[in-house]
Amino acid sequence: MDEVPAIVYSEVMRDIDLFTSVSAVGHDESWFDQGDRGAGILPSRMNVKEVSGLLSLRREILSRVLPLTGIADRCKVDNAWLVVQGQLGIYRIEISWGLALRVRESGVDQLTIPQKLLDQVRLDLSAIPIELDNRTEMILRKAHVLANDWNIDASELIRQL
Repeated sequence: MDEVPAIVYSEVMRDIDLFTSVSAVGHDESWFDQGDRGAGILPSRMNVKEVSGLLSLRREILSRVLPLTGIADRCKVDNAWLVVQGQLGIYRIEISWGLALRVRESGVDQLTIPQKLLDQVRLDLSAIPIELDNRTEMILRKAHVLANDWNIDASELIRQL
Protein backbone atom coordinates (compact mmCIF):
# COMPACT_ATOMS: atom_id res chain seq x y z
CA MET A 1 0.00 0.00 0.00
CA ASP A 2 2.87 2.37 0.74
CA GLU A 3 3.98 2.13 -2.89
CA VAL A 4 0.60 3.10 -4.37
CA PRO A 5 0.39 6.81 -5.23
CA ALA A 6 -2.30 8.63 -3.24
CA ILE A 7 -4.14 9.80 -6.36
CA VAL A 8 -4.36 6.22 -7.73
CA TYR A 9 -5.59 4.92 -4.37
CA SER A 10 -8.17 7.71 -4.18
CA GLU A 11 -9.49 7.05 -7.68
CA VAL A 12 -9.71 3.29 -7.14
CA MET A 13 -11.61 3.80 -3.87
CA ARG A 14 -13.94 6.26 -5.59
CA ASP A 15 -14.67 3.74 -8.34
CA ILE A 16 -15.31 0.99 -5.80
CA ASP A 17 -17.66 3.26 -3.86
CA LEU A 18 -19.52 4.22 -7.02
CA PHE A 19 -19.83 0.59 -8.10
CA THR A 20 -21.12 -0.64 -4.75
CA SER A 21 -23.54 2.26 -4.27
CA VAL A 22 -25.25 1.88 -7.67
CA SER A 23 -25.23 -1.90 -7.81
CA ALA A 24 -27.43 -2.38 -4.75
CA VAL A 25 -31.00 -3.54 -5.34
CA GLY A 26 -32.25 -2.58 -1.89
CA HIS A 27 -35.92 -3.29 -1.31
CA ASP A 28 -36.76 -3.78 -4.99
CA GLU A 29 -39.00 -6.88 -4.83
CA SER A 30 -39.10 -7.18 -8.61
CA TRP A 31 -35.33 -7.35 -9.04
CA PHE A 32 -33.79 -10.43 -10.58
CA ASP A 33 -30.49 -11.09 -12.31
CA GLN A 34 -30.90 -10.22 -15.99
CA GLY A 35 -27.32 -10.64 -17.11
CA ASP A 36 -26.35 -8.09 -19.75
CA ARG A 37 -29.81 -6.52 -19.89
CA GLY A 38 -29.50 -4.65 -16.60
CA ALA A 39 -32.18 -3.12 -14.42
CA GLY A 40 -32.88 0.00 -16.43
CA ILE A 41 -32.46 3.50 -15.10
CA LEU A 42 -32.16 3.99 -11.35
CA PRO A 43 -33.90 7.28 -10.47
CA SER A 44 -32.63 7.26 -6.89
CA ARG A 45 -29.18 8.21 -8.21
CA MET A 46 -30.44 11.01 -10.45
CA ASN A 47 -30.92 14.71 -9.91
CA VAL A 48 -34.29 16.45 -10.34
CA LYS A 49 -33.61 17.41 -13.95
CA GLU A 50 -32.66 13.82 -14.86
CA VAL A 51 -35.72 12.37 -13.11
CA SER A 52 -37.91 14.90 -14.94
CA GLY A 53 -36.36 13.83 -18.24
CA LEU A 54 -36.87 10.16 -17.37
CA LEU A 55 -40.53 10.77 -16.51
CA SER A 56 -41.08 12.63 -19.79
CA LEU A 57 -39.44 9.84 -21.76
CA ARG A 58 -41.37 7.05 -20.00
CA ARG A 59 -44.66 8.99 -20.33
CA GLU A 60 -44.01 9.35 -24.06
CA ILE A 61 -43.07 5.68 -24.47
CA LEU A 62 -46.07 4.45 -22.47
CA SER A 63 -48.42 6.83 -24.33
CA ARG A 64 -47.27 5.30 -27.61
CA VAL A 65 -47.09 1.68 -26.46
CA LEU A 66 -50.33 1.38 -24.47
CA PRO A 67 -52.64 1.78 -27.51
CA LEU A 68 -50.93 -1.30 -28.98
CA THR A 69 -51.93 -3.44 -25.99
CA GLY A 70 -55.11 -5.23 -24.99
CA ILE A 71 -55.38 -3.14 -21.82
CA ALA A 72 -55.33 0.30 -23.47
CA ASP A 73 -58.95 1.02 -22.53
CA ARG A 74 -58.17 0.42 -18.84
CA CYS A 75 -54.96 2.48 -18.58
CA LYS A 76 -54.18 6.17 -18.56
CA VAL A 77 -50.88 7.99 -18.19
CA ASP A 78 -51.40 10.70 -15.59
CA ASN A 79 -48.31 12.83 -14.86
CA ALA A 80 -45.89 10.53 -12.97
CA TRP A 81 -48.35 7.64 -12.78
CA LEU A 82 -49.84 4.95 -14.96
CA VAL A 83 -53.42 4.66 -13.69
CA VAL A 84 -54.93 1.21 -14.19
CA GLN A 85 -58.63 0.45 -13.83
CA GLY A 86 -59.14 -3.14 -12.77
CA GLN A 87 -62.45 -4.82 -12.08
CA LEU A 88 -61.69 -4.94 -8.34
CA GLY A 89 -60.17 -1.49 -7.96
CA ILE A 90 -58.05 1.38 -9.23
CA TYR A 91 -54.27 1.09 -9.21
CA ARG A 92 -51.42 3.51 -9.76
CA ILE A 93 -47.98 2.51 -10.99
CA GLU A 94 -45.25 5.08 -10.45
CA ILE A 95 -43.58 5.61 -13.83
CA SER A 96 -39.98 6.27 -12.82
CA TRP A 97 -39.49 3.30 -10.49
CA GLY A 98 -42.54 1.04 -10.93
CA LEU A 99 -44.02 1.17 -7.42
CA ALA A 100 -47.57 -0.25 -7.55
CA LEU A 101 -50.34 1.10 -5.32
CA ARG A 102 -53.99 0.27 -4.79
CA VAL A 103 -56.17 3.35 -4.39
CA ARG A 104 -59.02 3.05 -1.87
CA GLU A 105 -61.39 5.57 -0.30
CA SER A 106 -59.59 5.00 3.00
CA GLY A 107 -56.13 5.60 1.51
CA VAL A 108 -53.46 4.00 -0.61
CA ASP A 109 -51.81 0.61 -0.11
CA GLN A 110 -48.51 -0.46 -1.62
CA LEU A 111 -48.66 -3.70 -3.59
CA THR A 112 -45.92 -6.24 -4.01
CA ILE A 113 -46.55 -8.18 -7.20
CA PRO A 114 -44.71 -11.51 -7.21
CA GLN A 115 -42.11 -11.86 -9.95
CA LYS A 116 -43.62 -15.18 -11.05
CA LEU A 117 -46.86 -13.33 -11.89
CA LEU A 118 -44.97 -10.70 -13.90
CA ASP A 119 -43.10 -13.44 -15.76
CA GLN A 120 -46.42 -15.04 -16.79
CA VAL A 121 -47.57 -11.89 -18.61
CA ARG A 122 -47.19 -12.38 -22.34
CA LEU A 123 -46.30 -9.09 -23.97
CA ASP A 124 -46.27 -8.92 -27.75
CA LEU A 125 -43.53 -6.35 -28.22
CA SER A 126 -43.16 -7.02 -31.96
CA ALA A 127 -45.38 -4.03 -32.86
CA ILE A 128 -43.28 -1.69 -30.74
CA PRO A 129 -40.65 0.08 -32.87
CA ILE A 130 -38.14 0.46 -30.01
CA GLU A 131 -36.64 -1.86 -27.43
CA LEU A 132 -38.06 -1.12 -24.01
CA ASP A 133 -35.78 -0.86 -21.02
CA ASN A 134 -36.48 -3.43 -18.32
CA ARG A 135 -38.19 -0.97 -15.96
CA THR A 136 -40.67 0.20 -18.63
CA GLU A 137 -41.38 -3.41 -19.59
CA MET A 138 -41.91 -4.29 -15.91
CA ILE A 139 -44.35 -1.36 -15.56
CA LEU A 140 -46.31 -2.72 -18.53
CA ARG A 141 -46.32 -6.21 -17.00
CA LYS A 142 -47.65 -4.81 -13.70
CA ALA A 143 -50.33 -2.92 -15.61
CA HIS A 144 -51.43 -6.14 -17.33
CA VAL A 145 -51.65 -8.00 -14.03
CA LEU A 146 -53.64 -5.21 -12.35
CA ALA A 147 -55.90 -4.50 -15.34
CA ASN A 148 -56.88 -8.16 -15.20
CA ASP A 149 -57.11 -8.24 -11.40
CA TRP A 150 -60.09 -10.63 -11.42
CA ASN A 151 -57.78 -13.31 -12.91
CA ILE A 152 -55.11 -13.05 -10.21
CA ASP A 153 -54.57 -16.45 -8.60
CA ALA A 154 -51.43 -15.75 -6.54
CA SER A 155 -52.47 -15.89 -2.88
CA GLU A 156 -49.74 -13.43 -1.79
CA LEU A 157 -51.23 -10.75 -4.08
CA ILE A 158 -54.85 -11.66 -3.38
CA ARG A 159 -54.22 -10.99 0.34
CA GLN A 160 -53.00 -7.49 -0.54
CA LEU A 161 -56.07 -6.70 -2.61
